[in-house]
Amino acid sequence: MPLKTRRALAAALMTASGFACYWTYLTLNQDRLLFDARRRPPRDLPDGIIGYSHRIPGGVVRGYIYHAPGDTVRDLLFYLPGRGEDVLETLQYARWLPGGMAFATYDYRGLGHSDGRPSEGAAVADASQFLLHVRRVFPGTRVHVVGRSLGTGVAIQLADLQDFESLQLITPYDSMLELVRKRFPLVPLRQLMRHHFNSISHCKKVVQSTKVLLAEADEVVPHECSERLMAAWPGPVALQTVPGTDHFTIIEREQTWLSLCEFARQHSQARLRMAANQAEPATAQPAPSTIVPTAPQTAPGTQPVDHDELGNPLPLAANR
Repeated sequence: MPLKTRRALAAALMTASGFACYWTYLTLNQDRLLFDARRRPPRDLPDGIIGYSHRIPGGVVRGYIYHAPGDTVRDLLFYLPGRGEDVLETLQYARWLPGGMAFATYDYRGLGHSDGRPSEGAAVADASQFLLHVRRVFPGTRVHVVGRSLGTGVAIQLADLQDFESLQLITPYDSMLELVRKRFPLVPLRQLMRHHFNSISHCKKVVQSTKVLLAEADEVVPHECSERLMAAWPGPVALQTVPGTDHFTIIEREQTWLSLCEFARQHSQARLRMAANQAEPATAQPAPSTIVPTAPQTAPGTQPVDHDELGNPLPLAANR
C-alpha cells in the first residue's frame, strides 16, 4: 500500500475514533450536560420559606414554598426552573409578589440540594408530585404554572397530568433535540439523546390560557424556536417581550415578575366572573385558603422524609 494511502487511512481512522469518543462522552454524560447538574452546599432556608421533600431512589427531591407570613393565599406561582438554575437565588425575587400570591419551586434531581440523576421523565414526575403536595397545603388556591427555558418543556407536559389555572412560558423552545442539534451538528442526536423535550408535540394537549415572555436578545433560545412553538399551539397565546433583557437577565427584572402576576390575577378574575355568571342559582365563592400544615402526598413507591409533629417538612439542613 502506498505511503500516501496509508497516511490517509490512518488520518481517517483517527478522525473516526475521535468522533466515536466524542459521541460516547456526550451519550454517557448527557443527563448532567443537559440539566447542567451541579450540587450546592447545604444552607439554611431564608425566612418565610417552607422546605419540602419526597424520597426517590438514592435520596430525596427538595422543593421550597414561599408566602408572606400571615398572608391569605389566593394564587400561587408554581415555578419550573431553567438549566442549572439556583432556585434559592431565584426565590429572592419573590419580594416582588403582590399580597395573596405564593410561590413554589424545586431542584431537579442531581441539582442544587436534590439527589438522584436528572432526566426528562423524572423532572415531570417530581413536579407533579410536588404540585399535589402544594394543593394539600393550600386547598382551594388557584395554581398558575410558570416554566423558564428548560423548565418550559416540563411545564407543558405537566399540563397533561394536572389541571391548573394558567400557563406562562419564559423563553420557551420548540424541541430540545432541535435546539441542541444546532450546537452539535455532527452528532447523531436523534439516536443518542434520551431527553427530547418535544414541546411542539406535547403542547397539542394544553387547554390552559397561555402567555409567552421573550427576552429582547436571546442567543440561547433564538426567537424563531419560540415562534415555531407558538405557531403550533392549539389555542391563542399572549406574547410579551421584556425590553433590555437576554436569556439570563429576564428572570432578574421586576417587570418580568409583575407581568407574571398580572396575567395570573387577570385570568383568575376572569374565571371568577365567568363562574359567577354561570351559577344558577348564584353561589358564594369559597373563602381563600390559608396555609395549613399537612403531611405531603406522595406518589406510589415513594416515602416522605422526616417531618415534625405537625406534619411540616424539617428544614433543609435538618433533612440532610
